[in-house]
Amino acid sequence: MARTSTAGRFRWLGALPLMLMVAVMAGLALMTLANAEARLGGPREQLFDLYARLFPAKVDRNSPIHVIEIDAESLEKIGPWPWPRSLIAQLVEAGAGAGAKGVVYLEGVDGPDPLAPETIGDFWLAGARDERLAQQLALLPSTDLMLARAMAQTKGAVAIGSSSVAREASRLVLERADAAANKLIAAKGGDGFFGLPAARPRAKVDADLAGAAALTVTALPADADGVARMAPLLWSAGGRLSAASALEAARIASGAATIVVEPDPTAVTSVGKSPARVDIGGAALSVDAMAATRLYFPRRIDTPVTPAWKLLREKSALSLLSGKVLMIGLDAETGAAVATARGEMSMPRAQAILARQLVAGETLKRPAWLGYAEALLVLALGAAAIMWSQRLDFWKAAGVAALASALLFALSVGAFAQGGMLFDPLAPALALFLGAFTVAGGRSIGEAIKDDKVRGAYQGALPEPTMKKVREEGSSDVLEGVNRPVTILACELSLLEEDAEKLAGTPGEITSLIAAGCAHLKKAIIEVGGAADQADGGRIFAYFNAPLENADHVRDACAGALRLIESMDRINLELQAAPHLQGVQLHLAIGIATGECVVGPMGQGRAQRYSAIGRPMALAAFLSRQARIYGPAIICDDIVHKRTDHHFAFLELDRVREMGTDRVFSIHALVGNPFLKSSKGFRALEEANRALQAAYREGDWLAARANLLKARALPGAKIALFDLYEARIQKMSDLPEGAAKSFDGAQVVTL
Repeated sequence: MARTSTAGRFRWLGALPLMLMVAVMAGLALMTLANAEARLGGPREQLFDLYARLFPAKVDRNSPIHVIEIDAESLEKIGPWPWPRSLIAQLVEAGAGAGAKGVVYLEGVDGPDPLAPETIGDFWLAGARDERLAQQLALLPSTDLMLARAMAQTKGAVAIGSSSVAREASRLVLERADAAANKLIAAKGGDGFFGLPAARPRAKVDADLAGAAALTVTALPADADGVARMAPLLWSAGGRLSAASALEAARIASGAATIVVEPDPTAVTSVGKSPARVDIGGAALSVDAMAATRLYFPRRIDTPVTPAWKLLREKSALSLLSGKVLMIGLDAETGAAVATARGEMSMPRAQAILARQLVAGETLKRPAWLGYAEALLVLALGAAAIMWSQRLDFWKAAGVAALASALLFALSVGAFAQGGMLFDPLAPALALFLGAFTVAGGRSIGEAIKDDKVRGAYQGALPEPTMKKVREEGSSDVLEGVNRPVTILACELSLLEEDAEKLAGTPGEITSLIAAGCAHLKKAIIEVGGAADQADGGRIFAYFNAPLENADHVRDACAGALRLIESMDRINLELQAAPHLQGVQLHLAIGIATGECVVGPMGQGRAQRYSAIGRPMALAAFLSRQARIYGPAIICDDIVHKRTDHHFAFLELDRVREMGTDRVFSIHALVGNPFLKSSKGFRALEEANRALQAAYREGDWLAARANLLKARALPGAKIALFDLYEARIQKMSDLPEGAAKSFDGAQVVTL
């Protein structure tokens, strides 16, 4: 009754993991939705990087893009960086003369050329060092003008430097951009105003240069983990809509007259519309709310590269440039390197790979609705996992979660491979496992409430295999009351009368000694595989074959009894270390009986004990008391002796008859292990004792006395047993002749 009321009172605790898990699922769904477009790097992006490796972009190996790298060798042969823009103009002219389809210069022009004549002239005029020289420098042609004239000879583009853009994608802000300000970009429908990532030029770009070449943006902002994965294709550069350098290169390579931007009719920002698609030369490129597409590498990422110095000094290098779009910029050692999912590379190489991707129309899509779908999957699959976990055991629930997660990942891989869709299975898969793990949490708390008695009374009373099964399956199944054969050890700890008198002045010392001995004894019983049941005083019962069944319970009980005696010897050695306990010893007597018993939990709450009811309990307790009479510490009945005689060394002690019955049975002393049983000395003692017992029961006192003397001469015979029989033989031989006619040698006892 108490157990039922306690479980009912705290039943709501069993639902606590379920309530917490529902809250966790809701939080996970909200987090999934909030981070659907976040540029945080982490497991999701790394998973998509893996997909891109497994299913690379299908890009034409005959690259329409050719990189002109300003490398260390070029700086050594031509001069240190920065180069004047007039020298860049020579590179552009050389490329145009070689038949290049177009030229994109990737280093920033949103600032004055530090080597331009006007810049140097301003320096001299400001310092008033040589006014005439400054005036003459001012008459020289502008390097920006020279670059503009070179760009006018071909389809050219210049760039706003990466320093004008936030380094991290998460720091990009949207600004209003006017498509009408760029003659190479056409807005499809609407007023032509878009909300795009901001690129803020450091200074105004030279008017001649801006008129002769398209103004682009080179930057590739990185995710939170430092890897550049997303490339904005459209920018707001000072309020003007500008294309990414790679997008402009792709336009030139594809032969498209303009870049067409299609707005998203379902999305708008406070500064303008959001683009949904970018079209160049018939290739439709999907973009996200930040007008970005994901860097999607082909299997081979090598790009045709020519050092800048060769373009100026070796005519043989020019033959490779015909029909190509040239992208001019610093290499990774001279300029800033870009960290990508395929390793670090120079900005020109990264832009060239992106341009090839755009020309091929290879883009990866992650539409806005996908975040909502993933959040709904988190809720739906989490709820499903919680429901099936209530019906299945833990490992089956976890297995179903693993199978469902595998299907999610297969769906994600299929969506990527077939449609370039970036579906994230991680959050729904996590929801599946969290839902399945509610089984563990709910059952753990439920079993903790249900099995409160296990944590209390049974802890330290049942062997570890039993406790483990109780924790896994619950106490109701494992500790349920049963009727089965059980072998019982009745153990009794005591002090000799002289030792008790020695400590009579400190009664607390006596109780402490008995308590410490009982604690050690219970631990030893558990270690040998028995269930320990503390009775009154120094008495402890040990049960074998319960709660868990054990086919060898009689043999294990006998082996355990011998180990208990050995452990008690160690305790007595430890007692001698205390000066006031010198000579004091704890004495252990053990009775062993086996037979049918009812075993199970008895008591209420934390006061419950695992105990037994049946005749073997009384018999084992009786046998333990006989140790004081016969001498040996372990005494068992004849059933235990018959079942284990071939394993252990036994000495028959007596025949007894329970008062009020005709049943006569023998009692035996368990004196040792198989090694002792096989020794010559023990065999001789056992034979002499057997002859003594037979002569005594037949009333042949002369033969009994002769065998007694023979037994006493053997090793191991200094026990009370032989003193007892000497007194009995003397008493019987003193009786008048005929007085012992009905004598059968059995002693009448009360259990």
